[in-house]
Amino acid sequence: MGIKQHLTIRSSVLKGHVNKYAILGLIISISSIIVATILVSYQMTGGISLSGLIHAQTSNPAIWALDLTPFMFAYWGQSFCYELASKAELIIEDKTRELVDKRGDLEQKLQYESNHDSLTNLPNIRLLSKRINQGIQQLKKGEMLAVIILNINNFKDVNYTYGNFSANSLLLQFSETLKSLLLEPYMLQSYMGMNMIARLQAAEFAVLIPRLRKDHNLEQIVANIIDGTSKTFMIDGNNINISTTAGVAVYPEHGSNDEELIHHATLCLLHAEKEEQRYAMYKPSMDKGYKTKGIMLKEISSAIDHEEIETLYQPVIQLNNENIVGAEAVIHISSEKYGVFNAEKLIPLVEGTSLVKKLTEFTLRKATEQLVLWHGINQKIFIRVHLFNATDMELPGFIEDLLKRHNMSASYLRVELTEKACLSDQTRSVNFLNKLAEMGIKIAISDFGSGYSSFVYLINFPIHGLKIDKSFTMNMMKDEKKRKLVHAITRLADTMNLEVFAEGIADKNTLSELKQLGCKYGEGPYFSQPVSAESFTSALRRLNQNTTNIYP
Repeated sequence: MGIKQHLTIRSSVLKGHVNKYAILGLIISISSIIVATILVSYQMTGGISLSGLIHAQTSNPAIWALDLTPFMFAYWGQSFCYELASKAELIIEDKTRELVDKRGDLEQKLQYESNHDSLTNLPNIRLLSKRINQGIQQLKKGEMLAVIILNINNFKDVNYTYGNFSANSLLLQFSETLKSLLLEPYMLQSYMGMNMIARLQAAEFAVLIPRLRKDHNLEQIVANIIDGTSKTFMIDGNNINISTTAGVAVYPEHGSNDEELIHHATLCLLHAEKEEQRYAMYKPSMDKGYKTKGIMLKEISSAIDHEEIETLYQPVIQLNNENIVGAEAVIHISSEKYGVFNAEKLIPLVEGTSLVKKLTEFTLRKATEQLVLWHGINQKIFIRVHLFNATDMELPGFIEDLLKRHNMSASYLRVELTEKACLSDQTRSVNFLNKLAEMGIKIAISDFGSGYSSFVYLINFPIHGLKIDKSFTMNMMKDEKKRKLVHAITRLADTMNLEVFAEGIADKNTLSELKQLGCKYGEGPYFSQPVSAESFTSALRRLNQNTTNIYP
């Protein structure tokens, strides 16, 4: 039922109540006349008779006045009260009109928001797709349409260094620059009809040229766009040099609809970035490499679903006494077609896909199950697990349920994340890490010194330790600069009351140096490579028996 119909029914009900109470008033007034006439007749004649009632009606002025009340009630009820109800109906109609107008405005607002980017107010991919298909329908035989996808190079670095607010400021400046560029006379001469700019995601924009001139030079158009957007922007008082890369697909040669054109332009962009080119035009051969990646991702997904991933464990050593105190879970997949996928190959392959979540949850499940088995033989060690994402707000709840299910203390599960993962979205990362810390899970930053090396997280994030990247420790005894850098990291950690963890320990001299520097934990080939759970368990039993060679 619509708003107007609903309120009209309410108005009819109100009029019905007016009629009801008007009739009730009429009945009361007539009853009053009858009672008054009987009383006057009794006083005048000493009894009640028809002649006495007629005499009372014809001789008493007070009854005459009372006889007028039914007419007054009839008029008041049917005229005045009805007029009041009519006014109420008019008010209802006005409010109905107002509500309908507001609903229309709200629908328009929702329609706009569903088709536009909330930050730049540019059309989004949904509206871009509509405009591409509309443009295709309006083209005449022999005419062409172009989709150009443009990406700001190294935008993540800006985000990590300056934060989300400043990065958003850059995106707004960039979108205005792009709009102004496409209105330049030399650009307008290159095509017919209005162009369109859209923001697809993060630092990725699209330019739709709905009708190219027959004598067009598309490569020159793309080059002009790249030149015009590769410039210096001001952020937080700093001049930031920005460059862009583009991918191009043309209708009908490279696709017959919006989905194909956007997909092929995106492939061109990825190809150009990989080959370090300014831009790339679509070629069918570009599909091959990305289809291979898609097949590999499907194989990894299948391996997770069928638990065909092997989890290896590398001993974590407490350096002051060289005892095994923990294990780092390391994932390992063997493929007949693609060979071995270790962590170094897997992480960049699955990054940015839904497999990150599946892989993380799988590793956490296996690590917790193994932790229960080791504790069952009285080996109270901890397990360290690498997390790929610091913004998945469902993951802390998953970990909490996992620990409760296995009746395992959170103090035995430790996690590590890269600097990049922590700084990608600082607000969400802080909330994410706080949830883990509140559960009692210790958090470390891995590969410290090899990434962005921002000290923001040392102050704002609830971390407990730093893991020195193996690129520094493996050659530190032969490279004085690396040794000094490791020394500086350990001193910084000591000042911040953080534990220091060194990976890649390859010889006794490095071990001795790290001990002197106060490094608490370590791992590396000097002790053991990652091994199966069975080999690790055997090493733990040897540790219990005080055997000299305890390592796997």
